[in-house]
Amino acid sequence: MQAAARKPEPRGERPLARVALGVLASIGLLLVPLAAFPHPAESERIEILSRRIDLQPGDPRPYIKRGAAYSHNGDYERALADLRKAEQLGDPLAVAYELGLLHQRMGRLDLAKVQLDRLLERSPDHARALEQRARLFVELGETQAAVADYERVLATSRRPNPGLYLAAAQLLAAEGPQGVEPALAILDAGIERLGVIPQLQQYAITLERDRNRDDLALDRLEAMESALGAGPDWQIEMAEQLVRLARPDDARRHLERASTQLAGLRQTPARRALAERILTIRSTLDGP
Repeated sequence: MQAAARKPEPRGERPLARVALGVLASIGLLLVPLAAFPHPAESERIEILSRRIDLQPGDPRPYIKRGAAYSHNGDYERALADLRKAEQLGDPLAVAYELGLLHQRMGRLDLAKVQLDRLLERSPDHARALEQRARLFVELGETQAAVADYERVLATSRRPNPGLYLAAAQLLAAEGPQGVEPALAILDAGIERLGVIPQLQQYAITLERDRNRDDLALDRLEAMESALGAGPDWQIEMAEQLVRLARPDDARRHLERASTQLAGLRQTPARRALAERILTIRSTLDGP
């Protein structure tokens, strides 16, 4: 087997890219650097596809699949050769998504965009291509274009991934104060469609706090009671928010409930950390 192609040197990280990368890492949508040599399971898949190509040399499909496998493992030159061969054997647009992804992994952003644009011109609702182009726009620093692609995926998906709402909202919020309202609107659209998703509501609470709208943050936190089951985590968050609103008596009531709940549960590191938070909040309420 030939040596894997040398990967391009990493480029400088843009602020907007850092925001999106953090979001996507948390929901499992981020492209990460991959090993130059195949995982054993992937290596076996490549061998199977190679045998299929030997038996059906005129079929572009195994070339596309093997090219995708090579791309996934960082063997970019072999990936490019397979995908180019598939282009010659069949419909070039059937290869466009994998070629766009490959070029993006190689740092060839303009070429990646050409491929994804071609595919989306024919299939405007191609969800994977829209998501991938959104990530590409982030790398290019084109926030509004990235958000537009995320919104297109969300509009056409029957059951969209909540992380896409979060990704779009964080991109908008990173634009500054003018982006907070649009970010909240996207989060609320996700909550209205999918129900009270803690992941979305929690970020909305953070945005409300950052703009000193603690009253609205409290409303959102109260709306999370059913989703979190009014357990000790929620009771403590309520207490912290009530402290911010200068409502010490209400905060103490939530701390008492949290303490009672924790006393009846098996001790774990996470629950001991909650108990420490209770002590910290009480010390804040009681003063020096």
